[in-house]
Amino acid sequence: MDANIINVAKFKLLLNGSELSNELLSAVDGVTVEDEINLPTMFTIKLNTVDFFKGDWRGVDLKAFKVGDIVKVFMGIDSTVEMMIGEITSLDYTFGDSSYVEIRGYDRLHRFRFGTMRRSFKDMKDSDIASTVASDVSLSPDVEDTGTIQPYIFQNNQTNYEFLLERANRIGYEMFVDDKTFIFRKSQEDKTPEITLQYRIDLQSFSAQIRTLTEGSEIEVRGWNVKDKEEITSTASKGSEISKMTGKESGYEMSEKAFNASGIALVDYSIIDSKDAENIAKAKYNMFLKEFLTGEGVCGGNPKIRAGKTIEIKGLGERLSGAYYIASTIHSIDQGAYKTTFKVRRTGI
Repeated sequence: MDANIINVAKFKLLLNGSELSNELLSAVDGVTVEDEINLPTMFTIKLNTVDFFKGDWRGVDLKAFKVGDIVKVFMGIDSTVEMMIGEITSLDYTFGDSSYVEIRGYDRLHRFRFGTMRRSFKDMKDSDIASTVASDVSLSPDVEDTGTIQPYIFQNNQTNYEFLLERANRIGYEMFVDDKTFIFRKSQEDKTPEITLQYRIDLQSFSAQIRTLTEGSEIEVRGWNVKDKEEITSTASKGSEISKMTGKESGYEMSEKAFNASGIALVDYSIIDSKDAENIAKAKYNMFLKEFLTGEGVCGGNPKIRAGKTIEIKGLGERLSGAYYIASTIHSIDQGAYKTTFKVRRTGI
């Protein structure tokens, strides 16, 4: 790389579809975007409220920025990439030696958190339920078919967010929002890495933690078929992992080799049939397995690093190098510097 080339951190902000005025844009001290699987993506804009030229405050009139305004955030190096579209939910003012306002908001997944509901869904798949709930908050559903038809599901005084998260966790699904589209899909650990980072080249630092898995090497799920009056069972064990993520052995295999097997039994009275039991068993098996290897990295700003994607990390030795699944990211531009911090997980090593 030419030593004379300087890469410049850039951001762009659209407020209700229009770019900020030069006055407001020059007062922006920092921009942050944080995303995490199954959580609303959040943005924070730090704005200096002192207008030295006019001897007045800026951004405190609730006209320039107000709750409910639509913000589109772009970030990048030299050129910008759309990071998210969100809605302002809070304005936090500080007056003192340095006076500023922090403008915060979330993507439209936060709309699922308003109020609680008591209602039932009859003869519907979880994917159909997700589509219905998304439509209720004016989002377009993009859902992956869940297969099993549930004869009766009750939303018992829960927010739509709590209810859908419960349904997603039961079968190993994930939730995201992209502008006005609600995404409900299987976990993506088995996908080919989209980004590669090399330690000491474009990865500044990385920490990893390997943990013994004390439960879940075999998951036995039991239920009861009321109609046929018979027990329903299914077992998930070695081979049920979504992926070892380029590892030679899974976290369960390593833990069992060093200590003991860690099988558990679960009872779920809402199981419909053997396929439903199999899906639940595999989802629980992989949920525990996700705790095996977790890590956190820091690199120069890279808008391609986002939650729900796979990443390849090199330069950490034979066993720690390889594919990881991104659980969350923080993208921040502060004082002209763009940095990305991310958390990852891995099911094998």
